[in-house]
Amino acid sequence: MGIAGANVSSDRRNFFMSSAQLDALEKKEELECDPVRQKLGTPLRPGARILSFDLCGSDTVVLGLSSHQAKAANLTTRECTAAAAKHGGPVTAVAVLNESYTVNGSRIALSASWDKIVKVWPVDDPQNTLAVLTGHSDFVKCIAVHPTLPIVYTGSADKSIMFWRLPESLETLTQSTTPQEIAPFKTVKGQHTGQIYAMCLDPVSAQVLYSTGSDASVRAWDSQTGVAIATKGDESSDWCIARGQHKTNIFDCKATENTLWTASADNTAIGWDIETRTTDIVLEHSTTVTAVLPIPQVGVVVTGVRDGALYVWRVNSGVPKIIREINAHTDDVSCLRVAGRVFYSSGLDGTLRKWDIQSVVNFVGGFEYMPAELQALKDQNTSSKQGSVTLAKSSKSANQSALTEEEERELAELMSDLDDM
Repeated sequence: MGIAGANVSSDRRNFFMSSAQLDALEKKEELECDPVRQKLGTPLRPGARILSFDLCGSDTVVLGLSSHQAKAANLTTRECTAAAAKHGGPVTAVAVLNESYTVNGSRIALSASWDKIVKVWPVDDPQNTLAVLTGHSDFVKCIAVHPTLPIVYTGSADKSIMFWRLPESLETLTQSTTPQEIAPFKTVKGQHTGQIYAMCLDPVSAQVLYSTGSDASVRAWDSQTGVAIATKGDESSDWCIARGQHKTNIFDCKATENTLWTASADNTAIGWDIETRTTDIVLEHSTTVTAVLPIPQVGVVVTGVRDGALYVWRVNSGVPKIIREINAHTDDVSCLRVAGRVFYSSGLDGTLRKWDIQSVVNFVGGFEYMPAELQALKDQNTSSKQGSVTLAKSSKSANQSALTEEEERELAELMSDLDDM
């Protein structure tokens, strides 16, 4: 039973907000109603904030949602399954195992949450929890999975990284009526001094796992043993990029053959030479960089930032520069992933959007990416807004001059009196 007179409104205006916060909220709501943004990137809308996602084949995506759920969705129809893997808190990370690991023909997904556990479940049957990975003492913030082995990596707000080994045959998990509890085979703690926000594997051999987080450092681990990787040429010291170039939280990391990319709250994305641990490229932004995605086959890096913008940087020739800006999301970009000729972006605005790489990179219509079919709609919307502003000004002017005959006479007498003074 609620308290009489209690404010139970979900409208944020009913809570204390500064003028700047109210202005920002109104601008965000205006952008969300923009008919162009509602279509740009053919958005998938699951009805909650998307905190993470992973691709499952060419037509399915697994979503980690703020609504305490992980769901699968069809990328073609842009519809989510009704069933969901349910957690006791927001689902901060999801991942999909290699296609060789299946149960009853279904791919296998993992979801991690503020509830400190990781659930293992079939993509075709999200409510069927096959196993739970337990051991973290605080929020699980990120997941990575080995591309060929049934090994899972989790990073947590408890400052630890845990290594987990699933059964070689996942069909064995279906033999029990209750989810199987799995403990980590390796726990790494003490090297990172802050929360673990992101991890990635080297894409060539998957022998190295990179980790980063709120301590602004990057560390490297043997992906099968959890032993710290030694510095090349100095076996007595661990491979590490210490806090310094990045001044604060690193939210994302992605590796290519020779470069490790990081995205930080210090308004930069940095490309590091993996062997020397020195900065190759620094991409400066005007706000927090929340996600980074290198696409080496076309020589670009995509970055996502706190205000929802996406930037495409040319990095393979001369001084790095932004060649394209995409204004689709209206809130923080939460995740970026690539699959073949397409990359995907998700945001806290509750949308997942799809982008054709060549269309974005080779766009000739200007700095801001806008497909031809939406440009006409944008122009029409701009003209409509300008007309509304002109009409409002005309109305205001008319109202200001709409004086009665008596009021005009009194005003003339007042002006006359002022002239005589």
